[in-house]
Amino acid sequence: MSRVLSPSRSRAVRRAAGTALAAALLTGTLAAPAALASTPAASAASTTTAAATTVFADDFESGTVANWTRQRIDGNGSITVPGAPTGGSGLAARFSVPNDGQSYRSEVAVNALGWGSYRFALADYLPADWVQTSTETIVAQWHGYPLADGSDTKPPIALTVKDGNWRLKVHWLTDPSTVQEAVIPLGSVQFGHWNQWAFDITWSTDATPGSVTVYRDGVPVGAHSGLNNYHQNQAPYFKTGIYRANWNPAKGLPYPTGGPDVVLYSDSVVVTKY
Repeated sequence: MSRVLSPSRSRAVRRAAGTALAAALLTGTLAAPAALASTPAASAASTTTAAATTVFADDFESGTVANWTRQRIDGNGSITVPGAPTGGSGLAARFSVPNDGQSYRSEVAVNALGWGSYRFALADYLPADWVQTSTETIVAQWHGYPLADGSDTKPPIALTVKDGNWRLKVHWLTDPSTVQEAVIPLGSVQFGHWNQWAFDITWSTDATPGSVTVYRDGVPVGAHSGLNNYHQNQAPYFKTGIYRANWNPAKGLPYPTGGPDVVLYSDSVVVTKY
């Protein structure tokens, strides 16, 4: 862990900026997302409103990732908190994974926040020299737990990059061990640009319909209606950073090594419950 000093705003100002991002998309009130089909650019909205409560936030102005429950690096990657790249201000979390045949993960996570409806707002930045590849990279995910038979699961919801395009992937069970998947395209990646994301998520339960609505830079870009997790004892927990599953050497999948590190910046994370 390292701290790189740079001109920065105070924590309070950065926290306010993240909260403003979470609220700006709500047109003055916190609207619960409508149940929408799995199509891009869905823009329907519900008139149901409720008060919002911030349940987690980090603008990284502390120079650390200490606010997060845990961090994980598999291989020789790193998590640091340097100055934000062009277009940002203050400090930001920097995740790095080298293409060395051993490294595949660099992430931070926060424990499950409970069932219900949430807005996860965050900013991320993929550098201009990002190497476009068909190897999928997860940059934010809401992860579940092993299934009843002990097998690992795909994350119930994941924001990914593949071949220069954003995708949302949603997983759920149709029986105790069969996982279904929906893939929702979210548009082309703009490299060297700070993306302002908001994910309105209502977790499905045995008694509650689920929904996910995704906004990028204030514009709705995709949505999913229906089951969106595995209905386990705890709600999925949130992670952000870099995860390239196909680079895990345990999978034994061939891929060319060498070239620049995979790097992602993250900032202004604000989670509100409504």
